Amino acid sequence: LEYFTTVDYIGQGLPILLPKGARVIQLLQRWVEDTEQKRGYLLTKTPLMAKRDLYRISGHWDHYLDGMFILGDPHDETKECFALRPMTCPFQYQVFLNRQRSYRELPMRLGETSTLFRNEDSGEMHGLIRVRQFTISEGHLILRPDQLEEEFKGCLDLAKYCLETVGMLDKCTFRFSQWDPANPNNKYEGTAEQWNEAQRVMGQILDDLGVNYEIGFDEAAFYGPKLDIQFHNVFGKEDTIVTIQIDMLLAEKFGMYYVDENGQKKLPYIIHRTSLGCYERTLAYLIETYAGALPTWMAPEQVRFLPVTERAVDYCYDLARKLEENGYRVSVDARNEKIGKKIREGQMEKVPYMLVVGDRDMENGTVSPRHRAKGDLGAMPFEQFAAILKEVVASKAKE
Repeated sequence: LEYFTTVDYIGQGLPILLPKGARVIQLLQRWVEDTEQKRGYLLTKTPLMAKRDLYRISGHWDHYLDGMFILGDPHDETKECFALRPMTCPFQYQVFLNRQRSYRELPMRLGETSTLFRNEDSGEMHGLIRVRQFTISEGHLILRPDQLEEEFKGCLDLAKYCLETVGMLDKCTFRFSQWDPANPNNKYEGTAEQWNEAQRVMGQILDDLGVNYEIGFDEAAFYGPKLDIQFHNVFGKEDTIVTIQIDMLLAEKFGMYYVDENGQKKLPYIIHRTSLGCYERTLAYLIETYAGALPTWMAPEQVRFLPVTERAVDYCYDLARKLEENGYRVSVDARNEKIGKKIREGQMEKVPYMLVVGDRDMENGTVSPRHRAKGDLGAMPFEQFAAILKEVVASKAKE
């Protein structure tokens, strides 16, 4: 379907998004950013790399160095050494740290469409599902302890809304990912008391929200427990598609204090979360879920005009422009080919609507739509088809 390609001399895990794939991911990103804005998120844009000093504060240098792409010699302290970011949290914290914060400013919900880099093993690479450069709907909520349950619930509601809208929620399960108290290879930050408290609070929240989850032992992040939303593909294999993490450790590392109602400095809690997760992985699973026939609202091409005769070509272009002016993604197949061939090719390319237009349609101001699943819908006024298209797209129907 020409959504993406891979090139050996560019590298494993570095897919090229072709125009169709790039368009779908752009649509999803814009929709998620707009959805988050309506829910009180502030948009940030932060650098793709930082000096090792930042990662030393966060703990990534000690706990995640093998998973990072390093620019420079990590062992030479006499020269600057940078690393491409594997996550955005320490960057977004700088927004909070930009000035002193009051308890009245919390919760602070920060969202970013983040491009990340992780040095995955070559044997782990797989299409769009596991890659070395990827983009996620990343966010961090900085909040008072008394706001934790309500904000966690908001994060879960947002993730479920996004997954349900794109048609993936019914294939998802939930995993409460916890630490290993033995802490093999010094994997985790913090004390046993801090971890037990974080997991107690998170378990209580999940129970209060009625989340049916499994336990993922030794699957936590190095700084806190998390809820992983697991997507199950057609082969039964599962991958993490969305995470929501409670962090009671990193605020202190960065000195992220707020002033409470009594004028005292207090440390906030932090929630790390995604709304739709990794866009490349999501695209892969959407292609799988819909067998390539993406719902009309996110399809890279929504309508294709198929003129039956040369005389109908200009008429088709005029109608196409009207749809394009209203934001729809439209093309005209003006090739000198038989109409049957054009229809078969449109079906193979999973175009949601093909509008067959002949001389009679020109005379009557009509079009003859064909839906890729429902077949011929019969001749109708162009305005009637435009209204159908508007309803299908606006409602984000799964067709």
